[in-house]
Amino acid sequence: MSASDARPLEVPRHLGGARVVRPPRGLTALELDPLASISARGFLVVVAVVAIICAVCLTIVTVPQIASWPLAIAALVALVAGFALFVRSAYRFDLGVTSDRFATAYALIAVATVLNSLSCFGTNLVVRDDWGLITIGLALMAAAPFRTSAELGTYTTIAAVLAGVLATLHDFTSFSASPIPLPIVVLVAVAPPLALGLGSMAYARRLLHGIYAERLEQAESRERDFEALRSAYIDHDVLGSIGSLREEIVPFLARVRQAGALTVDDRVRAAELAHTLQHAVARGQQSDSLGDHADVLIDESGLSPRLHEDDRATVRALVSALATSPHIVPGSIILELIEGDDDRFGMVRSAGDDVRALRSDVLPFIRMTRLMFRTATEQVHGDELLIQFDINRLA
Repeated sequence: MSASDARPLEVPRHLGGARVVRPPRGLTALELDPLASISARGFLVVVAVVAIICAVCLTIVTVPQIASWPLAIAALVALVAGFALFVRSAYRFDLGVTSDRFATAYALIAVATVLNSLSCFGTNLVVRDDWGLITIGLALMAAAPFRTSAELGTYTTIAAVLAGVLATLHDFTSFSASPIPLPIVVLVAVAPPLALGLGSMAYARRLLHGIYAERLEQAESRERDFEALRSAYIDHDVLGSIGSLREEIVPFLARVRQAGALTVDDRVRAAELAHTLQHAVARGQQSDSLGDHADVLIDESGLSPRLHEDDRATVRALVSALATSPHIVPGSIILELIEGDDDRFGMVRSAGDDVRALRSDVLPFIRMTRLMFRTATEQVHGDELLIQFDINRLA
């Protein structure tokens, strides 16, 4: 599963003032943040090297306890094969460490744990010398970024049960004369894989929640930036002087409402703002017709007067920018508004002596068109620039 196929972001809930983040089930940290695989691979390689070195060193140290060298060597081979498969899957760029691939690698490491234990069958002095109990836990810790905490919980249970069974088996064969009770022996054997397994579950859960919360924050930040940019565009580029008056009218009304009474100065100021607003509206109405800005307006369905004010102002600003470009061919701006049974869209066609320079001149307005309309595209054909946009709302 790739990052592009990941589940959509869910709106976080708030409980008692605290933000509650709940990622979708079955999602791994690397599916949310594929770039994190770079550090996850490095961590995996380090864990694999540490596990193999630990196994080799403990094998050398516990030579007197080894009853079967073929089993001891087979255990080391299975351990190396398991981690090699794990590392190879992590460095693959198709699906990475899938559930099946990790299950195979984990099975080889578990087999290595069993073979290591059986190689000391009847001659094992202390269960803590069995390196398989440590390496299987290290494998779980390395898998935290690649698999879900639920999967790691299943593998942790398997590792704990396997360690308990092997410890019980050795207690009836190698430790029969030992004064240490069986529960203590089992506890010592189960502790390493259980502790590392629970740590891997917590790490996987924490990592996933951290990345998911960061993605939510980034999405909200983009939404806030989008709304701020859209508001600024409406105020300054679409509504013109009417939009700029908002910065004066809104604070004035808020102050008057808070005071609860109108003073003489407030009445004078209100009259000035009303007069200025009337002039701004009058100037806007004088240049409201799209046909006054385009050389040719094709609107057989009468869509122009029914456009939403923001959309009509956006189109007007785009056409005006084309008309003022020094690279435009005079009389070539054609605005066509079309309304079908199920959809509405518009097209602005223009020609230029240097069409790419013409596109560069109006590129900011093209971007604003994409911002205001749900779908907007622009194409260059020969010396003609075509801008098309879907109309999703009416006044």
